[in-house]
Formats: sequence, structure tokens, C-alpha cells
Amino acid sequence: MEQWKLSILIGIVLIILAVLFAILRRGITIWTVLIIILAVVDIAVGLLRKRKEN
Repeated sequence: MEQWKLSILIGIVLIILAVLFAILRRGITIWTVLIIILAVVDIAVGLLRKRKEN
């Protein structure tokens, strides 16, 4: 799998896990927010890598 696809996939999985964790804990903690920020950055890096390849 190409690196940019893997980066986007990991970002999406991190967001899903953070949302599930927030639902199970019935609240958003600072750790959940940090994981979501990390996932968004990971997706952005993946999209930048895709743009550089094309």
C-alpha cells in the first residue's frame, strides 16, 4: 500500500477510535482531543504526500 494511503487510513481509524472512546466514557477528555488532532494532522500529511506524487 502506498504511504499516503496508509497515512490517511491510520488517521481515519484514529478518529473512529477516539469517537468510540468518547462515547463509551460519556465525555471528551484532553487525550481524546489530542488523538483527534493527531489524526487530522496525519490525514493532512497523507494528502500532501499524494499531491507531491502527482
